[in-house]
Amino acid sequence: IVGTVVANGPGANAALGRKAAVYLTRFCGECEMCRNGLTTLCTNVTSKENIGWAWPGGFAEQVVCPEENLMYLEPGVDAKLGVLLLDTLGTPFHGLRVVKAAEAQTAFVAGCGAVGLGVICVLKSLGVPRVYASDRPGYRLNEAAKFGAIPIDITKENPVDVLAAIGGVDVAVEAAGIPPTLQTCMRVVKGNGRVLALGEQPETFELTVDLPSRLKDFSVHRTWYFPICEWKENLQLAAKGFFKGSDRLITNVFPLEKMQEAADVFYSGQAIKVLVTPRD
Repeated sequence: IVGTVVANGPGANAALGRKAAVYLTRFCGECEMCRNGLTTLCTNVTSKENIGWAWPGGFAEQVVCPEENLMYLEPGVDAKLGVLLLDTLGTPFHGLRVVKAAEAQTAFVAGCGAVGLGVICVLKSLGVPRVYASDRPGYRLNEAAKFGAIPIDITKENPVDVLAAIGGVDVAVEAAGIPPTLQTCMRVVKGNGRVLALGEQPETFELTVDLPSRLKDFSVHRTWYFPICEWKENLQLAAKGFFKGSDRLITNVFPLEKMQEAADVFYSGQAIKVLVTPRD
């Protein structure tokens, strides 16, 4: 959600008239995790209290949110880019920081939805020389190639075979949210490599880890969203044009009264990020 602050509730002192993004997760600000800046890991407030879950979301002209969840935009970052700095770029960038993707020479992304393409955008912006991306043929795999990724059509090629031919990758990112692609990432990563489990997997799932994977030292990291302390740096980078080609991630914008049409376009597979604007 990105909007303009129009009013304060009792005890709030938000900057009226300022544009701000809304941080997804509620947090207490007092537990050990919050004190260390890791607001997504708050031990006193659960993810079930997130904005859009326990609190009404952004498909409305106005929304109420806690003042501490406001993240103000700065000159050079408009509302559209502000939206991207949340799930589409902010979530991938946090995970890629954790797995030290900036040090990688090769990377693999499984799944080319909005988040997967956001991963590719960040990887290329970080200067990773070779980024491979896998998905079924079509619009989104073509978009991955436009971002500079080397596409792998999973209906014609097995990513494991393709990447074995180059000796594996330094970083593998699962962005499809299904166990088989996470297993693929574990198979294609090099020894001493890093796997990032970014996609939203089923609540409970099992993995089968083959012997070659067990015989190499590698780490698997699961991250979700991003700590609020990363917002300022991401905002500053965005204002400087760091996220190369990020404007291409937003493919459609609909008014609120065409919400159903917006949903249909999103689920068609012929779009990346679809925005809804309650007002012009």
